[in-house]
Amino acid sequence: MIICVTPEDLARDRQWQHGGKMIEMFGDRSSPWEGPCGHLVRQPEGHIVHPHFHEADQYQVFVAGSGHIGGHAVRTGAVHYSDAFSGYGPIIPDAEGCSYMTLRPTFDTSHHPLPQEAKRAKGRSGRQQTVHMDLSEGERAQIETLFSRPDGAAAHQLNLKPHETAPKLETPGGAYWLVMRGPVEIDGRACPAQSCLWVGEGETRPAMVAGDAGATVVALNFPDSRSRAARLGG
Repeated sequence: MIICVTPEDLARDRQWQHGGKMIEMFGDRSSPWEGPCGHLVRQPEGHIVHPHFHEADQYQVFVAGSGHIGGHAVRTGAVHYSDAFSGYGPIIPDAEGCSYMTLRPTFDTSHHPLPQEAKRAKGRSGRQQTVHMDLSEGERAQIETLFSRPDGAAAHQLNLKPHETAPKLETPGGAYWLVMRGPVEIDGRACPAQSCLWVGEGETRPAMVAGDAGATVVALNFPDSRSRAARLGG
């Protein structure tokens, strides 16, 4: 399955307390399906997401503002990865608030608060990783690896020159390709910053070409399904 979502496609949202918003990107949380699951969160000052875990591997990429996730200070360009059943948080915005995309390879709407439901994760929790992209101007390597794990989980920052085609990468468990600075053209479609492409396990990514000013894209790779099943005892 290959899906491309641009900011123009974001129509569905639901309001949280204290003004926070969750905007659907991939799939509909009210309707289970066989595809990926992703949404954009806009979290204002005063809205705290308390510690919890999910039953799916996930990335959170900060696209605006700043704050803290657990003990880590985060800003625009921060990438947080967590294995399924691995607790994280709280997420606390700074005064300007923060926005981030939560991206999972499979449909999952689970939310287990901590410490109340810690027993559900016993023996199944795994890794967390928080890294930051460097979004400053200047000459950079085409591929900068932010982190990489033997099971395929990895994040790579792609720095593309004007009209340069993004390189192919190994993505054994499927991957999201998030445009941090754009636009890029994906399979003939113009995709500005905060556009996101999902390419499922075993699929081939469409051509991705930077625009006149170049582009920065982050590739978010998930563990392959066999490794994930082994880790979770499946």
